Amino acid sequence: MDMLAVKISVIIPIYNDELYLRDALYSIQQQTFENFECICVNDGSVDQSEEIIDDFVKNDKRFLKINRENGGVSAARNTGLDAAKGEYIFMMDHDDLIPNYTLEKLLNAAQKYNADMSRGRMMMIAEDFSLQQLPTDNIQNKKEHFYQNPLTDYYRHIRHKNKNWYYVWMCLFKRSVIHEIHFLDELRSGGEDNLFTFEVVSKIKNFVQITDIVACHRYSKISVTLNGYNPALFFNISEIIIPHIFQKYALDTNIDKRLLWWVYRKESYAIYRFLIRNPIRLNELKYLEQARQLLLNHEGSSAFNEIIKRWNFRQKIFFRLFIKGKYGVIKRFEIFM
Repeated sequence: MDMLAVKISVIIPIYNDELYLRDALYSIQQQTFENFECICVNDGSVDQSEEIIDDFVKNDKRFLKINRENGGVSAARNTGLDAAKGEYIFMMDHDDLIPNYTLEKLLNAAQKYNADMSRGRMMMIAEDFSLQQLPTDNIQNKKEHFYQNPLTDYYRHIRHKNKNWYYVWMCLFKRSVIHEIHFLDELRSGGEDNLFTFEVVSKIKNFVQITDIVACHRYSKISVTLNGYNPALFFNISEIIIPHIFQKYALDTNIDKRLLWWVYRKESYAIYRFLIRNPIRLNELKYLEQARQLLLNHEGSSAFNEIIKRWNFRQKIFFRLFIKGKYGVIKRFEIFM
């Protein structure tokens, strides 16, 4: 295949996933749309992942391998984005599966409306979910919704049943539109999809939503963000996000006010959840004190003030109690958090 003529670049960051990787790559290989390249970014795996990748690379010229030192999912995706040759970009996690019609359906919708992004639906799957259980193309009453005002329409679209708004692996992106957008390298595992999606929606001129399930996301043992509250991980995410969104959005005098409102609406609540609500519910003194110290370190800074002013009155009260170490008082009112 002439790589200059590649229509879709599939990017999959891979780190130590010998258990599910073969099925993930096979689900790509079995796509009804065949004009793709699959860029397998081996992010320093030390298990059998590289050998599995090599099997596909050896037997299917559409599969490419890039080895890099371990730097996390954001850096690995960026490596794939920089290497991509396709007119469109599709991203996938290394332990997930996609139905065989995924690329074809998303591309058809994008081309039909000349859309900068096409989105499908997703389903969660169990660890033992097999390729034979993947959805087939038999959905009745299929609908397509075309939107031409992304910053307004996207937020309205995701408010109810489409709450998985930030997952990049539900989307096909036109590369010419997103070529300057990258994931934040510092976010090695978690929180990166949100920031990428904010930028995408600010750049695209339209998008189309289809009803087909295009991604099957696995509840697996190696999933970082789906296996409950991980205090250390989310504390680290908060430390990175607080100054990042302040520098990128709050200080930008040319920012679209709709985007600024949306970024802070989502991320301010995430910070509250990561640093106050979830530690209270976990109720382990070590993590409560770590969260409290993190909040004290940020209190009074311009970046953190931008977060606080988006909290409601009740959240601000809980914050004041939290930094004073009044965990027992907050616990009694946990139902209101």
